[in-house]
Amino acid sequence: MSEKTVLTELLLRWYLSNGAKYNLSFKENNIPKEIFSEDQEIQKSTKEKKEHKKNEIFKNCKTLDELKNLILEFSDCSLKNTAKSLVFSDGNPKANVMLIGEAPGEEEDKLARPFVGSSGILLDKMLGAIGQNRKNTYLSNVIFWRPPGNRKPTPEEISLCLPFVFKHIELIRPKLLILAGAIAAKALFGSDNTGITQIRGKWKNININNKFDLRSIAIFHPSFLLKQPSRKKEAWEDLKKIKIEIDKNT
Repeated sequence: MSEKTVLTELLLRWYLSNGAKYNLSFKENNIPKEIFSEDQEIQKSTKEKKEHKKNEIFKNCKTLDELKNLILEFSDCSLKNTAKSLVFSDGNPKANVMLIGEAPGEEEDKLARPFVGSSGILLDKMLGAIGQNRKNTYLSNVIFWRPPGNRKPTPEEISLCLPFVFKHIELIRPKLLILAGAIAAKALFGSDNTGITQIRGKWKNININNKFDLRSIAIFHPSFLLKQPSRKKEAWEDLKKIKIEIDKNT
């Protein structure tokens, strides 16, 4: 084995031991096969550890209060350190319809409630147009704390919060799930490179913690519609689709 190959192998092993994938710029035939198998073993082990950790965290979580306490105790997400409040939920926890948005804004952070302020007023009007309100709908977000300056949450922040989101849905067990905005839609649908204009208005089934499949649809976020009111016509078409499903399934 040449000195260059040895050095390459050492570098790859270092990257792999630190959780990085191998650099695709290397030609596969110049890399020992055991490197690839080791990469697969590391990925498998990491996935299993994450799954085990998740199962342990939620092992005794049976109620919304217990979930909220788990989130309050959760220290891995740095957003907790800059936000004023945990924004957990609003509405009826026994509702058949659940709506998940993106992240709290300044008003939500102050009041510790999702969808308040101008976007909340518009959301209430949107829900009201199809016979829904905060008495028969349950509201939450993908992110539980306000990102500084109302910036978009990072993929890492979304990844950290997502297990709690899925547990949240599992505990509510709605019949229909509405995802408001691109961040919520991409996180729950698992689509990274598709814009909200392509995702919205299409029903999809989401598997919730291997417990049940949930009929779900993405819509424009009300804050997006406030900036682009010309999109309200499309939003109304999506709401009509949701109304049909509500009448069929609830």
